[in-house]
Amino acid sequence: IAQAFLFCGPRGIGKTSCARILAKSFNCQDGPTLAPCGTCPACREITNGNSFDVIEVDGASNRGIDEVRTLRENVKFAPAYGRYKIYIVDEVHMLTTEAFNALLKTLEEPPAHVKFIFATTEANKVPATILSRCQRFDFKRIAIEVIMANLKEICGKEHLKTEESALFAIAKAAQGSMRDALSILDQLSALGQEGIDSKDVYSMLGIVETELLFGLTDALAANDCLGVLNVFNEIIERGKDIKQLGKDLTEHFRHMMIMKIGGQALGHLVDYPAAVKQRLHQQSENVTMGRILNAIGLFIEAQETSRIMETLRMPLELAFAKLTYGGAPDTAAAGSPAKPAAAMPQPAPRQIVSPVPAAKHVPAFEHKTAQPQGPLQAQGITLERIRQDWNALTHEISRRKMSAATYLQDGAPYACKDGKLTIGFTKDHSFQMECLSAKDNIALIEKVLRERLGAGMIVNVKIIEELPAQQEEPVVKNVLEMFGGEVVKEWHNE
Repeated sequence: IAQAFLFCGPRGIGKTSCARILAKSFNCQDGPTLAPCGTCPACREITNGNSFDVIEVDGASNRGIDEVRTLRENVKFAPAYGRYKIYIVDEVHMLTTEAFNALLKTLEEPPAHVKFIFATTEANKVPATILSRCQRFDFKRIAIEVIMANLKEICGKEHLKTEESALFAIAKAAQGSMRDALSILDQLSALGQEGIDSKDVYSMLGIVETELLFGLTDALAANDCLGVLNVFNEIIERGKDIKQLGKDLTEHFRHMMIMKIGGQALGHLVDYPAAVKQRLHQQSENVTMGRILNAIGLFIEAQETSRIMETLRMPLELAFAKLTYGGAPDTAAAGSPAKPAAAMPQPAPRQIVSPVPAAKHVPAFEHKTAQPQGPLQAQGITLERIRQDWNALTHEISRRKMSAATYLQDGAPYACKDGKLTIGFTKDHSFQMECLSAKDNIALIEKVLRERLGAGMIVNVKIIEELPAQQEEPVVKNVLEMFGGEVVKEWHNE
């Protein structure tokens, strides 16, 4: 058994906790053992933190040579009860050079009854003479899915209702640290609410919702600069951290780049749940690699410029404008393939507008008769029929205005009566509902409905508790019943 161990890795991933478990393995009544019992007096004392033979030292506050000299004087004494006297030194890299030199002599000729366990987040700052005398173990960041599973188990034991999206937001904000995730969960539970939803998490941490990042990206891909700036302004008015938004956007396009290159084969490089990875993969298929690389470069440039201007708002707005108004051609390699893809969505609105003068008499007639006759014409249109045609309707809307389709995909047909169609959104997607309720978006939806269904309908939106089932096809129902599954998200390639 080695005399000294070095645990390296990011903060909050269990280095000190593992050091205590290792101490139990050394001093357990049945030990040394790989599986300490946890019930003997030695194990219980270590768990309670009152063991005489396990001494924990904070390297940040006991970093001087005097403290290390005291430690050297005490190591010669035999353990009080246990098999070994164990020193756990946290943040060992904070020790001074003199303290390391004083400790080196003890590590070179340690007493047989002494074990050292060092923990550090910056192993590169530990002198090589110390590293060479330790058995090193590197700890890795905890995956988001693992953090979510642990949080879900804890919430179940605490009878705390939490949404899956809230757990994902907490795990993402923790950045691989289980301790940070538990700290965030503890703060949220202290709010005194019946449950925790993603809105609470984003509000408390001041971070940008994942849905908004996808919405911004879709609008950028469609060259909808107006939609991008409106969403960006909404984020700022909510008090979100713009610097964090810049980092999140850069990371989002980085994930798209990875999925564009290798798809699911490189999915392990994107630390997200499978459903989010699938959505990233779908989104990356609609954008050329040239535009993705150009966007990453522009966002990095914007963050560098913000150091000079002391604001990130204008640099980001400039990056949005370049991406939507022909910024891609500035890069020779990336610009060429991006231009055709970027230009495709632009003619669509012009094609809609240009026929209006030639067909002015028809819309004028239809507009006058749509009000009294719309409900009558829509008598035969049922909610079932609208749900069957919903995919085709949303696809047609995406051809004309991508941002409206992006907001629409988070809702579903909820009710259809007397020529009025109600589109429902859950509370998690209230922002998308507000954006969709703009007059021009509602008018576009009504126009597409009139063209495809042959009847005028009045469209409104509302918040509902739960989205209705959108898949009623017999084949889908049979598959779900056979495997006991449920539909999480619809993806359509048309």
